[in-house]
Amino acid sequence: MTEKIKKFIEEFKKLENRETIKINLISETKTPLTSSNVAGWFYLPKTSTIPTTSKGEQLMYLAQINCEELPENSIYPSKGIMQFWIFGGDYNLGNDYTKPTSDSKKRVIYYPEIEEHFTEVELSEMYKPEEDKKEGELITPINDGAPFAMSFEKTSQWPLPNDFRFEEIFNEKLNEHIEETKAEEGFESYDIGEEESYDIIEDLDIPNHTQIGGYGHFTQEDPRMYDDFEDYTELLFQLDSEFGTDDYYILWGDCGVGNFFAKKEQLRNLDFAECLYSWDCC
Repeated sequence: MTEKIKKFIEEFKKLENRETIKINLISETKTPLTSSNVAGWFYLPKTSTIPTTSKGEQLMYLAQINCEELPENSIYPSKGIMQFWIFGGDYNLGNDYTKPTSDSKKRVIYYPEIEEHFTEVELSEMYKPEEDKKEGELITPINDGAPFAMSFEKTSQWPLPNDFRFEEIFNEKLNEHIEETKAEEGFESYDIGEEESYDIIEDLDIPNHTQIGGYGHFTQEDPRMYDDFEDYTELLFQLDSEFGTDDYYILWGDCGVGNFFAKKEQLRNLDFAECLYSWDCC
């Protein structure tokens, strides 16, 4: 890799940075019903019901985030609770591959105020998520260590190589940095060989983790690369596979990752119907 390219890479890491909140999961930690957690008990106001599929099958609670527990940020609202639900009745885990915005087997719910709500005892009687009929058990990415409390760390991310916007942003910035060549010609126009291009990608990649905001991570491809979904630019929540002491705490298939994305207008309106949900694995 030439010194010129190395210098550009370091400058690129300072460009187009997006606000990110890294989430650290604390295993086997019970939290209050209104606190941020993964796979614990959840807030459910007396005026609401557990979300279901169109067939009346209960969805599986995945996580909730109490906005008041977050560091100051411009991603989430300043108060209220955001919840994420998926279907545990089959191995798709609520993922609709033909229409990833469908709410038929997933739900993102925002409660703007904390009101009178059901107790843990009441929830334990009400909450009966649909199980896989063949397996006779709930299919879930939660493998061990639940429930998980959350702690938060404010940071930022440069564009990651598997994000659908990466190539356009990278080429544009590279063209500004090294003149006389068209941006869309990319690596080849700068005599960057295949091996060197892999080095650049590796240098720009970062360890993935559970987070809010930023660019997000995929093990296969970004579903937003298709025109119908390119407006889903805001990462509401990413839950990554995570290894515990002796085994995986969280495991999406073969060490994958789950993501929920929204349009900017959905965040402005605090209406998360038909946001985009996907998970993939190696």
